[in-house]
Amino acid sequence: MDGSRRHFIPFLAMLGMAASVLAAPGARAEAQHELVLFPSISGLDVFDDSPPGAFDSGLKASADVLYSYSGERFRLLGEYLLSTEESELERLQFGWVLSEHSMLWLGRFHSPASFWISEFHHGHYLQTSITRPSLEQWEDESGASPSHLTGLNFEFDRDLDSGAALGFSVAAGLAPKFDDHELVAFDILDPRSGHGLSLGARVSYRPDMFAPMQFGLVASWNEINVVSGLNPDLQDLDRINQLTAGVFADAQWQDWRFIASIVYHNNELRYIDGNVTDDYWLAYFQPEYSITEDVILFGRADIGDGEDDSVYLHYLPSFLSHRNMVGVRWDFVQFQSLTLEVADTSRQGENFDHESFKEARIQWSAVFR
Repeated sequence: MDGSRRHFIPFLAMLGMAASVLAAPGARAEAQHELVLFPSISGLDVFDDSPPGAFDSGLKASADVLYSYSGERFRLLGEYLLSTEESELERLQFGWVLSEHSMLWLGRFHSPASFWISEFHHGHYLQTSITRPSLEQWEDESGASPSHLTGLNFEFDRDLDSGAALGFSVAAGLAPKFDDHELVAFDILDPRSGHGLSLGARVSYRPDMFAPMQFGLVASWNEINVVSGLNPDLQDLDRINQLTAGVFADAQWQDWRFIASIVYHNNELRYIDGNVTDDYWLAYFQPEYSITEDVILFGRADIGDGEDDSVYLHYLPSFLSHRNMVGVRWDFVQFQSLTLEVADTSRQGENFDHESFKEARIQWSAVFR
């Protein structure tokens, strides 16, 4: 069997499973379809003492298309992101309802070991801010840990007698590779061999099952294989074993909302002639205040401890090590908003030398059903 046919088999299997879902008698009886569009247009200006190539100032347009199918026993969820900078299948997952409280998903999905990703996904309209915390960056935006997995994801939710709720999500799948200067997730439309194992978990507690307030734990284990390519710094590096563990909180009180997370990272870099281990903490704190029903003032601090000396982050020169940001969001009509942000930002840079710059952003975002 030639390589191209072998690589295409997983995708054909996924399509076959999707056909069986849509053809199932139970699915036809209770079928529900939903198509949601998250468009956005963003403007960015980088100025002051910004390093060359830190970001490209200008306009960026994107559209995140989310399709969901819900039957009596089966689920299908697909998400595709199209922008002026990229075009990518973000999620394609098939689910089986195991019980009233549990689901099993197969496919490409967001890692459960992240609060922000699990809560806001790719839709810019869903999050108050324009930017994401450094801790929660996507792989292709110099994220330091996996945000997409391809494999199995088990979810369990339980309502408590007190009116609270517990949620569990455990996943096992293929980890991204480290290629050149970024993590590259497994692509089910263009599968390649050699991806390592990734395990992720999230436990969440809601004091009120009908309210958004929640607290929880996240953890992951990732075996990240290295592709040296044209990067001479990676020639002797074979694999990175990464362990993460942390906590998160999303609390609301009257007109205030506080979103925060702190995650410990331990990386074992396996070289041909020995291993190097480093560890650090990454955290963010984002307070939000509703001035009126339609206007929200917010800010965020992205901080860390030990990340400045991390050998692993040295291989991610575009990783945003620090950011202090303030902004305002105005929901000027139903399901449409305008947001403004200004920030003082530092990225990891080469040779452990941080590159600092200032940025201003403006964004229109919306959701259409």
